[in-house]
Amino acid sequence: MFRLGVFSLFIIFLFAFSVGAQEALELTGERLQYRLGEEEVVVYEGKVSYKDISLTADYIHIFLEKKELEAEGKVVVERGEEGAQAEKAYYNWEMDWLSLEKVRSDLTGKSIEGKFYFRGEEVKEEKVDGERKTEVEGAHLTSCDLEEPHYYIEAKRLVIYPDEKVEIYDLSYWDFGHRLLSLPFYVFFLNRKEQLPFLPVVGHSADLGFYFSYFYNYFVNDYSFGTITLDWWQHGGWGLGVTHYLEREGEEGRLTIYYRDPASSSSTLRGSVKYSKEVDEFTDLSLNLDYSGTLGEADDRYSGFISLLRAKDKSTSKLNLSYSSNESSNTENLYTTWNYQYKLRDDLTGELNLNYKEYEKRGEFVDQDLAYGVTFKKTSDLYTYYLRYSGHTDLEGDAYTGDSNKVVFKIPELEVARGKEKIGESDFTYKAGLLLGHYFEEETGVTDERLRLTLNLEGKSEVGGGDLTSFFNFQQDFYGNGFARYIWLGGIKWVDEISPDLSLTLSYQRGDYDGATPFKFDYVRPRTNYLSLGLDYDRSPWGVSLDTGYDFREEEFVDALFSIEYNLEDNKKVELSGSYDITDNEWGSVVFGIAWPMNKEWGIDFSGRWDPQEGEIDGVRVGLTNDLHCREISLFYDQSRDTFWLEYGIKALPGEKIKLGG
Repeated sequence: MFRLGVFSLFIIFLFAFSVGAQEALELTGERLQYRLGEEEVVVYEGKVSYKDISLTADYIHIFLEKKELEAEGKVVVERGEEGAQAEKAYYNWEMDWLSLEKVRSDLTGKSIEGKFYFRGEEVKEEKVDGERKTEVEGAHLTSCDLEEPHYYIEAKRLVIYPDEKVEIYDLSYWDFGHRLLSLPFYVFFLNRKEQLPFLPVVGHSADLGFYFSYFYNYFVNDYSFGTITLDWWQHGGWGLGVTHYLEREGEEGRLTIYYRDPASSSSTLRGSVKYSKEVDEFTDLSLNLDYSGTLGEADDRYSGFISLLRAKDKSTSKLNLSYSSNESSNTENLYTTWNYQYKLRDDLTGELNLNYKEYEKRGEFVDQDLAYGVTFKKTSDLYTYYLRYSGHTDLEGDAYTGDSNKVVFKIPELEVARGKEKIGESDFTYKAGLLLGHYFEEETGVTDERLRLTLNLEGKSEVGGGDLTSFFNFQQDFYGNGFARYIWLGGIKWVDEISPDLSLTLSYQRGDYDGATPFKFDYVRPRTNYLSLGLDYDRSPWGVSLDTGYDFREEEFVDALFSIEYNLEDNKKVELSGSYDITDNEWGSVVFGIAWPMNKEWGIDFSGRWDPQEGEIDGVRVGLTNDLHCREISLFYDQSRDTFWLEYGIKALPGEKIKLGG
């Protein structure tokens, strides 16, 4: 190792000649040569670090004036948590541009279990519009960790957007010693759980006969791409669709068009558009458009939704517009809502709501309604105050007597709500409120005043070695016509850890009410008087749970629910769940499932439902799986559909299954 004095002098030279770089290179190595006249440095068995990137190699040649370096011999490049090995490397630290030859690296992502390994003849990494992009020429990709992988993907060109997607050009897929398919282009996403099938979907069903679906991904540029879908059914005709995506900063969109030509009916066409955009730093726009119809028939359906949100300084405004039309029924619907909020003071906010509805049946009637409301909200340390005023007007003069927009007028309503507060030093809290208003119920024509008082209590404590939680909600209403009523609901829940493996849960809930209300809109919670019991046992490999209860109002037990699970390592699992009617002493349906490896390569899945009353087993599904190291092949049978199908999948992509049959 060179002496500390020489290393310090070299760092001084590096700072002096790295003019224009925001940060200096950090360099260590076994031996170095500094060429003063040529402004070059040669390092043997060294390491160069700059910002978030580091490079180690047997030989590093640095060109200070160009702000570039060349490296070869056991090159390792790391950027954050990502890394790659190469035989040669070229790096420009000013442009943050990197090129590698004979590369090996790994790929991970949200849709990947484990990782993918890739090799490339040449790799170039650069920034495009502030985003990093990696291009690989002569790529080889697999998730198999063997020296001679079972399967692999070859491509002339691979484009990787970290944590987003991988684009593959001139793709070949190899397995079982043969090339199974070739595609001019394919893309899979690293930030999505769901992926399009990698191969065409081929199968057979009793209703459709043989069927075939093919998906082709196309790519216009980094932010504009889509998929063409071709479907064919032996007894159902064929279909052709296009889904196009637009994805860039501050703007997203999706356009879908699908044409269906059934075998025994008229052709149909449907389409949809979804779009959102940040218009400026204060305004967001979003819209949805949908269409469906049968060619040659007057049954077209249109619908659309537009939303505009603007928040600036003290005000927030949101406008929603919804429209729908049905040609077969000659109807049109239009809904518009506008919400405007303004902060008058730090503790005072005003809000205006307008809701407009227009319903038209062409040639018969037009119904137009406008509902409105104003709210003022004032906050303090302990209390929040609301003052509300609302109403409704029939703009067409009630010419249409079938109005469905029944509104409760608040003329006005005052609410005082006290925040949640602890009771002394205990773990119990209370929350109180008052609601006073003058109301007109349009549906019934009733006009009256109402005073509502509310009190909510909740808390927790330790009783008998277990945790006890409880709540009590009380509501008292007084009406101007002399009516009055109260509603209450309370409950307790006790959980005791009897042992590290066994826990008991006991809860009781009761609610009741008395009195009368002149309004229809006042909600009354049903009376309840219910006790429930739960037991949970969890000690590997066993898991058992039991839940039941008693309804005091109906004077009967509810069905007891149970589940039993036996779970060993190596994917050995047995599950059983069902119910028992305690009142009638009858078993309900029992659902079972078994997943068990027969040996290192083969495993079986068996599930179904047993009806003890009929003595029958139905809903049977059987799966036989062959573990092929990095892939697996499964044969399934479904009794309810009376069908077989075959699935091939790569373990690293659990969402990707090639399915034949079904």
